[in-house]
Amino acid sequence: MIAQDVLLGRLPAVALKASPEAAIQRGGAARLVLKVTLVSVIAFEAQTPDPLMDLGTYIHRGIGSWTGLPIIFSPLELLVVVGLLLALASAATERRSGAASSLGWPVALFLIALVAGFARGVLGGGDMYVGLWEGRYLLYIPACFAIARISLRSAQHVASLFGTGLVAATAFAVEGAYRKFGLINPGLLLSSPDLFYEHDDVIFLATFLIFALSAFIFRTAGRIRLLSMVAAPVLMFTLLASNRRSGIIVLLVGLLVTALTLLVVRRKAFFIGMIPALVAIVAYLGVFWDASGTLGQPARALRSLYEPDARDASSNLYRLLETYNINVTIHSDPILGVGFGREFIVEATLPDLSWWPFWRFETHNNVLWMWMKTGVYGYVAFWALLGTAMSRAAYSAKRVADPRLKSAALFSLVALVGILVYGYVDLAFVSGRITVLLGTVLGVIAVLPRADAKRVVGEPSA
Repeated sequence: MIAQDVLLGRLPAVALKASPEAAIQRGGAARLVLKVTLVSVIAFEAQTPDPLMDLGTYIHRGIGSWTGLPIIFSPLELLVVVGLLLALASAATERRSGAASSLGWPVALFLIALVAGFARGVLGGGDMYVGLWEGRYLLYIPACFAIARISLRSAQHVASLFGTGLVAATAFAVEGAYRKFGLINPGLLLSSPDLFYEHDDVIFLATFLIFALSAFIFRTAGRIRLLSMVAAPVLMFTLLASNRRSGIIVLLVGLLVTALTLLVVRRKAFFIGMIPALVAIVAYLGVFWDASGTLGQPARALRSLYEPDARDASSNLYRLLETYNINVTIHSDPILGVGFGREFIVEATLPDLSWWPFWRFETHNNVLWMWMKTGVYGYVAFWALLGTAMSRAAYSAKRVADPRLKSAALFSLVALVGILVYGYVDLAFVSGRITVLLGTVLGVIAVLPRADAKRVVGEPSA
């Protein structure tokens, strides 16, 4: 019953009138674990040749892989489980009311779709060891949603969580800059250039760069603005150094989302800030369109959409062939999907990626992959969840009064759109780092109105 109430978002009916301070401070242990979990996925890559990231290998890999013990769970998964148990224990001490979160049902339906995807894989004769690795990271989404949904009680809690995330992202960006100058340029990283940085780094670099900008847009606390002044340049540099065109596209889409949001929420800031930024972008493209090197990366990312170089053309071709195979597989069973642990149909021959264990199970178009694995019901649940979350984030950016929560709402909206854009071209939803962030921002979106100390009377609860 507790887990059901948490997923459906029923708010705790603690004795707020008697002790509002005590109610706000509940769930402190779960909040701490959530912070540690978020820092772990932002600051540490799962697999990289950079020796300074070795700790990330232990955080993200199964404990048995580096201890020899029969434990398949990773330390990150143990953190998520501990956080969830602490959150549920906190909820168990409180009476629950009938007020429900607008995201509760979509999260619950998405979880049911995942369970059905596992069942479909088993009944279809799939390899459940592979199926576990395919779908396990998706389970982080409802778990992190529940932790955030229960433990975040105030604007200060939300601001502290994302402020900690910005510190972690900045620390990672500093390490990424060192990696560029101290390891990559001298030729000390003995791996393919494509692996110098983990692909999903760009999600954190791009979204927290926009979070840093939002601190000035919404005039949040001085400490966050000071940190943002330091963070923004180094986040931008490491994003460019990663040489990932998907990261530039996520950043540009995030800026577009920010501009559209400001046009509605803060029109003066739109004309003062975004119009000059648009002029600067046009001027930059004119100067750096044919440039190479780090400063030319944004222009190269856009130019590669219709004038790809050899590397990008090869990547584009692989994704086109793979998407064709996805469509063939979906049409083979559009209602139920193939389930986790079952290979997709290869009608168009793909280049050999057999060094990657999941190359016949997971696809770079991770959005259509969701339909392929969970069927039309799972695909509808997926879009219902993200669509509802984006609408609630946009609504909160306009309606909440606290500037810290406005900034959190904008960040959450940008993160959702950025993850979706990234998911169309790369492995977003089979990355535990990204799904922890996704589940966390969903939980934050659900609590924004009730965390707003200045919320207008009569506004609907999240």
